[in-house]
Amino acid sequence: MTLRVHQILSGAGPYDAVTTQALAFRDRFRDWGWGGSDVAAEIDPRIGDRIAPLRSLAARDGDVLLVHYSAYAPKLRSVLEMPQRTLLISHNITPARWFWDHDPQAGVVCALGRKQLPQFAAAADVAAGVSLYNAREFGSDVVIPILFDPSQLGDPAAAEPDAPPTILFVGRLAPHKRQDAVIRAFELYRRRHAPDARLVLVGAPINWPYDAAMRALAEELSPGRVAIESGLTREQLAERWRSAHAFLCLSEHEGFCIPLLEAFHFGVPVIARAIGGVPEVAGDAALLLADADDESVAAEALALAVGDSELRAELRARGAARVAAYAPERTAQKLRDVLESLAA
Repeated sequence: MTLRVHQILSGAGPYDAVTTQALAFRDRFRDWGWGGSDVAAEIDPRIGDRIAPLRSLAARDGDVLLVHYSAYAPKLRSVLEMPQRTLLISHNITPARWFWDHDPQAGVVCALGRKQLPQFAAAADVAAGVSLYNAREFGSDVVIPILFDPSQLGDPAAAEPDAPPTILFVGRLAPHKRQDAVIRAFELYRRRHAPDARLVLVGAPINWPYDAAMRALAEELSPGRVAIESGLTREQLAERWRSAHAFLCLSEHEGFCIPLLEAFHFGVPVIARAIGGVPEVAGDAALLLADADDESVAAEALALAVGDSELRAELRARGAARVAAYAPERTAQKLRDVLESLAA
C-alpha cells in the first residue's frame, strides 16, 4: 500500500526528541515508498528545511495525518478538524507543578498542554502513547514506542571502564529530573564507598538560573567531583556512556526515558526510581527504587551496581534483552500497522 503521511508538530528544533522521532519516522516512510510532508507550527531556524511551516500543509483525500503531541498546541486544533484520518501520538507532558518555582512560563504551557491532551486525543481517529503509561492518561491502550535505533549510538566499550567509579545521568537539566537528588545520593555513595568517584550530568538546562543552582549545589556537596555538561556531540555522548560504571535516574516524572535504553545498549547498570514509564521500559533490567526509598538507599544501590561483578553481568544481560524488545523493526511495524489501518 502506498500512502501519503503528513506529520504535524507543535514545534520543531535541532535537538529535541520529538523532532528527532518525526525525522526517523520520515526515513521509514521513504523506505516504504510513502510520501507526505513534515510541518510544524513553530520552527527553530537551525532545523533548516527538513520541517516546513504548518501553513504549507496540503493534504488530500486518502492521506493520513500523524500529530506528534508534546506541548500545548492551539494552532494544531484546526488540523484535527480536517477530513483526513488522524493518528495522535502523545510524547508525554510533565506536570506543571515541577516548573512553577523555576520556569513559570513552562509551567503554564505544561498545564494548558495537559488540559488540552484529552480533547485532542478524543478528536483523533487513533490516539496512542509512546508508553502504556502515557496512553492511559487519556484512556487508550494503543502504544507506539519511541523508535530506538542502537546502531546510531556507537559501539559499547570493549571492557569495563577504568577506575575511579563514574556515575552518569543523561537528561534535561530540569526540576522533575531531580538532578539535585542525584547529586545528594552521589555524595553519600562517595563518602561511604568511593572517595575518588565522580558524577557526570549531561543535559541542557531549562534556563541558566537553574543551571547555576545545580552547579552551586554540586560544588557545595561534592567540590570538584561533579561535571555538568550539555551540547555534546554524538561521539562525545558515546564516550560518556563508555566511561560510566552506573546510570542513576531519580527522576520524578518520565513518560518513556530513552536514556534507559541507551544505558542498556552500552552495558551500563541502571538504578532508577520506579515512576511513570520507567518500570515499563526497564522491565527486570534495572535496580528499581520504590517511592519510600530515599537518597541513602540510592547510594547503597549504586555501591551494589558498581562493586558486584556478578550483578553487573546479570544486569548487562537483562539490559540487552530490553534493547531487543524495543528493536526498531518492531516499533516501525507497529507504526505501519496503525497507519495502514487508518488508510484502509
